[in-house]
Amino acid sequence: MNNTQNKKAKKLWAVLLPLGILLIVAGIIQNDYHDTLIKAVTICLECIGIG
Repeated sequence: MNNTQNKKAKKLWAVLLPLGILLIVAGIIQNDYHDTLIKAVTICLECIGIG
């Protein structure tokens, strides 16, 4: 990787990392993790034939 690509990659990480953290925190505040967990458990149980 040359120096220009390295700088672009660092800038991209500097934008995407805080954005990802912000979206995760927003989801936790809205209790979206609970809905996602329930759906994931239901799908897993259906896949193995229990649900």
